[in-house]
Amino acid sequence: MKPEKKSPIPAILSILSLLVAWFAAPQPVQAQAAGTAWEMLAEINAYRAANGLAPIEENIYLNLAAQGHADWIAETGLGGHTGEGGGTATDRARAVGYDVSYVTENWAEGVGLTVSACIYTKWSDAAHTDNMLDPNRKEFGAGVAVNSSGVTIYVVDFSNFDTDGSQPADTSQVTPSGPTATTAPLIQPLIKATPGPDGTVIHIVQYGQTLWTIAEAYGIPLADLLALNNLTEDSAIYPDEELLIVQGTGVTATPTPTEILTEEATLTPLATMRPTATQPAPTPTPTPEPRSNFLTNIFSGDTLWVGIGLVAVSLSGIGLLLYTSYRLR
Repeated sequence: MKPEKKSPIPAILSILSLLVAWFAAPQPVQAQAAGTAWEMLAEINAYRAANGLAPIEENIYLNLAAQGHADWIAETGLGGHTGEGGGTATDRARAVGYDVSYVTENWAEGVGLTVSACIYTKWSDAAHTDNMLDPNRKEFGAGVAVNSSGVTIYVVDFSNFDTDGSQPADTSQVTPSGPTATTAPLIQPLIKATPGPDGTVIHIVQYGQTLWTIAEAYGIPLADLLALNNLTEDSAIYPDEELLIVQGTGVTATPTPTEILTEEATLTPLATMRPTATQPAPTPTPTPEPRSNFLTNIFSGDTLWVGIGLVAVSLSGIGLLLYTSYRLR
């Protein structure tokens, strides 16, 4: 008796099922940063150029220090300028071989945080802006990282001095090299808003303005400004955002009777305000002459002779008619 042959179809189907399961399984997707370190450095230099300042030179050691701190923030989620082991920005720069007196630092994080939003919104306060626009800055470096939640983290380290500890040379005539970044908007001066009819004052935030500078310009405590807008000292504000400075009464002032009378007395009469259209003069209707005048006109002047002529012609016609009738009998 011959052994029964097994069909290869079940085995083939099993292999195909395994292959489908392998390729259909979701692959982990690594989150991407909203910007790069090079874009950050280029945009800061564009920001300086827009404010009439010389560019800062990129330094590889400061890049390493900034990237290391960005990676540490992404891994630990702690944030801040105090890094691993309690080290400062200067400590981190020296640890990678950068010999300098001191280093200052900007850092920020946010979901989908772009380079532009980071510079002009997150870092719009006086301290961060000073790091970017200080004319004595000589070298800088940047790092970018993304944490497990997809939050982009930016770190930029600045040095005021060259690596040999001397003051930086005059770089006012230095021409920026490499790709040109988009020119950044200048910091706008703070102009106080005009109160509305009910006394409400609303300020429109401009580039470079901070909660502290806005409160100082309007002469109100920062705590009051934060309370009116449900903000904290750590809250970010954005260009074109509306901030309530003074809460109005909600009622528009009604003019008194005296004011109404005064206003009415100064109004221009309606007739003088509206132009008057020019109307054509009406055609006069002839007035019929009295009957006595009609008879007088018939029996006076040339009209009389015309009448006599007509009578003579009529009588001649009648006479001719009678003569013709008589001859025909």
